[in-house]
Amino acid sequence: MIIVGERLNSSRKPVFQALQKKDEKFLLNEALKQEQAGASFIDLNTAALLGKEVETLKWTIPLLQKKLSVPLSIDTPNPQAMEEGLRIHQGKALLNSLSGEIKKIKSIVPLIKEYKPYVITLCMDERGLPKSSEEELSIAIKMVNLLEKEGINLEDIFIDPLVRTIGADQEAALLFLESLQKIKKNMPEVKTIAGLSNVSFGLPNRSLINSTFLALALQAGLDAAIIDPLDKKLIASLYSAQALLGKDPSLKNYLKAVRNGKC
Repeated sequence: MIIVGERLNSSRKPVFQALQKKDEKFLLNEALKQEQAGASFIDLNTAALLGKEVETLKWTIPLLQKKLSVPLSIDTPNPQAMEEGLRIHQGKALLNSLSGEIKKIKSIVPLIKEYKPYVITLCMDERGLPKSSEEELSIAIKMVNLLEKEGINLEDIFIDPLVRTIGADQEAALLFLESLQKIKKNMPEVKTIAGLSNVSFGLPNRSLINSTFLALALQAGLDAAIIDPLDKKLIASLYSAQALLGKDPSLKNYLKAVRNGKC
């Protein structure tokens, strides 16, 4: 399971304030805690800084990379900020994210070809959010074919079927799971990913919803998740679900997690 640590997001008030004040100690502590908890990537979102986003990335990325041994996920809807982030990043970053809108594709695909990051591609295009798993699969196939024609390696692609909150639509989680299963069945060579915590937005006891949803998503074929690796209930669910689904040979990871107090 590939974990992308979600805590360095400027939509969180403490992170936004730390970015504004250039509080290096806070930002490094948030990043290092996630790495120590098992994150394979650290997601960095500075979009809430608006006009200062590019400037913020210029000092934040080198700061984090001096201490981290895992790469960053550069999370921005701004092509200029994405280009600057990929240019500065040392090694292979994760691009978060590419959607199916033609304008977005034209601005981002050249960056992917030049800097060769891993790529999260969303199941969304000019028509907005898909209303069925068939639509999600169709967009996923279109995006993978497009990237493959541009010379992007399949192993560098993550498909995100988009998690929506069950607080607004009680069928949202079911739609995601159905879409996930169809994508894995039709394109088993491509990895899948999800912003898992979106499912519980606006609800009480979010950790319970998130951890249960993670177990269901693992069974449906989820390869990676953008989550809070410091959420002990969520991480315990991850290890136990992998053990139950036969994805943990000799139960090595589960037993190690228990010894380390993670389960």
